[in-house]
Amino acid sequence: MSFLSQLFLHPGIAALGAGLIAVPIVIHLINRLQYRKVRFAAMEFLLQSQQRNRRRLLFEQLLLLLLRILMVLLLAALFARLILDPTQLAMLERVETHHVVLLDDSGSMRDRWGEGTAYDAGLDVVKRLASELAGQEGVQTITLLRTSEPDRTSSSFTQREADASMVSEFEDRLETMSRECGYGRPSWDQAMSAIERILASGAGRQQVVHVISDFRQPEWTQSPELLDRIDQLAGEEVLVNLVPAVPAPHNNLAVSGITGDVHTAAVQVPLQLTASVTNYGQSLAENVAVRVLIDEEPIPQSISIPAIEAGETVTESFEVTLTTPGEHVIAVQIPADALEADNTRYLTMNVPDKQRVLVADGSPEFREGLYVADALSADSGITGLDVLIIPPDELRDQDLSQYTAVYLLNVPQLPPDAQSLLEDYVRSGGGIAWFMGNQIAPGYYRQLASGQEESEADSGDGESEAEQPAAFGQITLNDSLFPVPLAGSPIELPRADETNPGADLDLNDHPVFSFLNAADGLLAYYVNIYRYFPLDLAAGEKLPSSVEVIGRLRNEAPLFLESRLGEGRIFLALTSAGPVVDEMGERWHNWPFDTNAPGFTVFHLELVKYLGARRDGRGDLLVGEPLQVKLNPNVYLPEVRIDSPSSVGTSAVTINATAAAEETENGETENGEADAADSGSSETEDAALVADFSQTSHPGVYAITRESIARESETELRAVNVPADEGDLETSTVEQLRTALAGNAQILVQDFGELVGIQRSDPGKELRTTLLILLVLVLLAEQAMAYRLSYHTRGTGGSSGQRKPSRRGPARAGRDPGRRSAVSQGGPV
Repeated sequence: MSFLSQLFLHPGIAALGAGLIAVPIVIHLINRLQYRKVRFAAMEFLLQSQQRNRRRLLFEQLLLLLLRILMVLLLAALFARLILDPTQLAMLERVETHHVVLLDDSGSMRDRWGEGTAYDAGLDVVKRLASELAGQEGVQTITLLRTSEPDRTSSSFTQREADASMVSEFEDRLETMSRECGYGRPSWDQAMSAIERILASGAGRQQVVHVISDFRQPEWTQSPELLDRIDQLAGEEVLVNLVPAVPAPHNNLAVSGITGDVHTAAVQVPLQLTASVTNYGQSLAENVAVRVLIDEEPIPQSISIPAIEAGETVTESFEVTLTTPGEHVIAVQIPADALEADNTRYLTMNVPDKQRVLVADGSPEFREGLYVADALSADSGITGLDVLIIPPDELRDQDLSQYTAVYLLNVPQLPPDAQSLLEDYVRSGGGIAWFMGNQIAPGYYRQLASGQEESEADSGDGESEAEQPAAFGQITLNDSLFPVPLAGSPIELPRADETNPGADLDLNDHPVFSFLNAADGLLAYYVNIYRYFPLDLAAGEKLPSSVEVIGRLRNEAPLFLESRLGEGRIFLALTSAGPVVDEMGERWHNWPFDTNAPGFTVFHLELVKYLGARRDGRGDLLVGEPLQVKLNPNVYLPEVRIDSPSSVGTSAVTINATAAAEETENGETENGEADAADSGSSETEDAALVADFSQTSHPGVYAITRESIARESETELRAVNVPADEGDLETSTVEQLRTALAGNAQILVQDFGELVGIQRSDPGKELRTTLLILLVLVLLAEQAMAYRLSYHTRGTGGSSGQRKPSRRGPARAGRDPGRRSAVSQGGPV
């Protein structure tokens, strides 16, 4: 019986059928015993004829017997449900097919036409699928996944049997589920991995994977990796069914960005911003109205974009003036279209009364700093900058986090605690600018660049080992406030002549030099450099990889350099900020007093913008990305309250900040450990507590409220926007998908609105059809053989009692039919 159970769904019926094959055998034997033996001389010649045909007759009789036995076996196999492939038998015994449904709930599925969206169409496909499966034979189970959270399945729809109750429950939840469509990008890689795990856990049974999506071109036909994953899913036991949720692509415009020098914003100072609008459609968009709101109030300026070509992005600049200090929200809107979610984009900023710049000046009577202060804040109502000039020793008393940028002018040497404060300031995103002069101690700068202990540094010879520990916090050559080796003394730049022609400056295309580089560098031509500090580099020695030369002199010597430390920027000028006068009465350059050398003021304004650009730290947060809040435990309580956008309709969430995981402040060191300063108020201490808020699934403005130890509340606004590329609604056509996946017969690509071919073929049903056909053929063959071996009455003439054998000619027709019957049946005469 165990053997039969591997081949039949009903082995008992198969065993009974095996016993019934004895019936035709018994009948055959009985037929051989139904004749009486009578010998007489007149029939001897017939006996001789019978002996000659005995072998042929015996073969025909056995063939007839076999046909009758086969007929019984076919009937038994038909009722017992024969299975030729034993590996499919286990599946049919459970009679279960598992349907894994992956529903795309990304931002593009909010594509709207008529009264519904692509996501609504996808939900309708799931409902239709459940209804059809509920009416199919066997057990049909459904697991529903979503691309936003593929590793998380709903308990209500995890291997849930498709029946009337499941369909009814799904219909009741349709309205709620229609509001659950996300705004972010789909996680296709994670979704495919989740499906593979589910399929692996159900190996050995029939499984069908249904992918319901808009099948956007950037993600599908233009992504061979995803198509390969789909092709690998399909196999003998797995059918993949791709179901489009949109009939055709729709035109769509999106606000794809808002940019500007937000970090320089100040009260009553005009701030220029730029909005980008992208046409993701297939046709020209004309007269696009752009609306700008400040704290939900529209600005008086009217903005209209005359035309945007298909696939193009157009930028439009506008000015905003913020009249009060504190947090503000800028929103840019365009008219509603197919995808409303990307028609609005947000930008938040904290606007102070003035942007503060700190200048540490080592020159007598702050001569250098005064030139810089005049350039930056001669009219602070226009520039929005407030400059404070201090001697270098007073850096230790300053809260550097209050400053947009820090200038270090002609500083002989930094005190250790001031150096530590500057390091933390830069690592956390601040920007500093070094300018040389006649007061600096070159040995200190070489020691600062090399990281050598102060006691071992030689202020005269400049020789040091980059691997030696630094006096102020393990600073290496690539991790320093001043990362280049300075020569022992300044030198003069030879003046231009016939043998050495050209401008003194050769500047890169850099934001700081945008004004000087205008008109093909005409303004830079009039800037003359007289003295500078060269670098102390051996022949063939290169600058550290973290340092970039952004401006050179006529003799190819570096003059302006840029470096990074943590999140901040470092600008290095190897000449002075103001026209330092040396002992010989010679200046270092002709800035800023020479009217023939314009650009000094604009240069420093652009430099402050550039240095402070990384201080904002808010960035462009997209939906689904965690919102992180860092707290200094010495200043704030650990509780943080998060208010989601009002459109979400949820109450505020309070979370407790916890100790941050140990990490480096500018990436990992070779040992992968934190590289923090040993003294001072380090950034590790300032950001010792971190609160992560992951429920950013909706675009809008989130309010973060923290409370100081003094019980004073502070609120920060953070903008969360939709990914701009989700507005590209260009879909892959059914023909494109079928062509790309044509090599796999186990992949179905449905037309929009269709849901056919998803019922897996039942091997038992296919065999029953085959068995029925074989049974009919065997019955026909048995009847033909029985007719051949039997006798029949004559059709015309003769008496009614006469019989004639089949396949006998008329010459033999007169013989005795009774005795002929006995001979033909193989019985004795």
